[in-house]
Amino acid sequence: MPEPSSAALGREVGAMAGLGFNAARGQVAVAVSESESSEDAPATTDELLTSSSRTEEEEPPPVDTVPTHGWLSEMQVRALVARYFKPEDVNRAIRVAWCQSRFNPTSSNPETGGTGLFHHVPEFWTQRAEAAGFAGAAPTDPEANVAAAASAVYDEGGWAVFPCS
Repeated sequence: MPEPSSAALGREVGAMAGLGFNAARGQVAVAVSESESSEDAPATTDELLTSSSRTEEEEPPPVDTVPTHGWLSEMQVRALVARYFKPEDVNRAIRVAWCQSRFNPTSSNPETGGTGLFHHVPEFWTQRAEAAGFAGAAPTDPEANVAAAASAVYDEGGWAVFPCS
């Protein structure tokens, strides 16, 4: 396997580093201050994200929670796309989602009625959502929209189902 270019390596390292940005701010700050006072080996990222001074009755939010409103970051979209698309299709799917919606899960196309990250057209949404395991989900649900997009690409004839492909 050829060595990755420094630019490709930088993107990969940056992508992995960005995954920690979804953690609750207080959770990481408390964990960092606790690990700095320790004379033990430095804490791992997982330890930093899971250690906290919260009481047992307060549950921290999941690290990979995807917001249901507002624009998503490329990292959030990449995490969703990586769950449902084949590795060789992830970058293309991200380009299509950006072209369609600019990563806004509530965006819509006034001409076609397409809605969500991949602008699914209403006449196909119900079938695609069911095929992806998200029956009854709204097209503005980011995870359902991405899963339905993968289903459309792999089961409905490829990337031609999305005009930005």
